[in-house]
Amino acid sequence: MHQPVEVDPRRFCRDSQAWETQSEVSAFPRLAREFTQGALFCRVAGQADQRGGLSLRLAIRGEVELTCQRCLGAMPHVVQIERTLHLARNEAELERLDALPDSDAILVGETLNLVDLVEDEVLLGLPLAPMHAEGECPV
Repeated sequence: MHQPVEVDPRRFCRDSQAWETQSEVSAFPRLAREFTQGALFCRVAGQADQRGGLSLRLAIRGEVELTCQRCLGAMPHVVQIERTLHLARNEAELERLDALPDSDAILVGETLNLVDLVEDEVLLGLPLAPMHAEGECPV
């Protein structure tokens, strides 16, 4: 089971630090409840731009098994997430960053748990009701 990976998000970005892991979904506490099996490669890299803007670049890839809501059988699901999250220091900055085209932002405090961040991104990308395509459920 992954232990929390707590970082100072500002230092993580300013110092261009990175964290990565490749593991079974059962190692992630919340993902283990959603998937029957599978593995993920996850990388979170901090970056800072010339104007002092901080962001995290996320890359999450793998294949997991969901439960089909039609037949209750196993259903493969490919996870492919490539995204940049801008870090906001307060609500006003969050609103400003979110208003930019093609921009995603999160409000951060003194610490950020990278395992929770990866889990959040994977869970947000799941289909609401996973189902095999019509006629593809095993009999």
